[in-house]
Amino acid sequence: MPQLLDSTTLKPLFQEMAYELCTDSCSDCAVRNPDGTLKIQPKTCTLEEIRRQTVLVTDFVDLKSYVPGESGLLMGELMRGSLNQVCCYKIVQAEFGKYFKLNENGLVSLTRRVSEIKHDDYPQPEAVVGTYNYLNNSKVVLFVRRINTTTGHVTKMVTREVDYSCIGRKIVYRVK
Repeated sequence: MPQLLDSTTLKPLFQEMAYELCTDSCSDCAVRNPDGTLKIQPKTCTLEEIRRQTVLVTDFVDLKSYVPGESGLLMGELMRGSLNQVCCYKIVQAEFGKYFKLNENGLVSLTRRVSEIKHDDYPQPEAVVGTYNYLNNSKVVLFVRRINTTTGHVTKMVTREVDYSCIGRKIVYRVK
């Protein structure tokens, strides 16, 4: 999987997912070009003037092993950077492994004890949780959920499939 990620242009992929997760995206930071791609405009985005929301962002967890691994750590960092740049969010990185769990069916479930999550150390009302699945050496599926930590409801979900193939000695990919 690290080889596949190495051949993928990751930053635009994560910026697109972040853009979809934004509920109060500041249009001065990111605008959509006519071709559908995002254009980041850091020089015109005055973060001090924008009401910035704070979200907790976890590392991405492999659905098979239930641990982030090297790839999950990288994807978590990309998601944090993209949410900060595209959505103008303040980011809190916290260890929430004991609150976000994967069951044997591969589903992410938030603890039902809201009091555990709503702790004084982390008063933010939103968390972004990412998971990924590596399939048959040719596909990586990414799942990102925006979760209301007060209610436990998933307020937004974004999914991407990255299909890989080889042309000669070169790895190519297509994002769906």
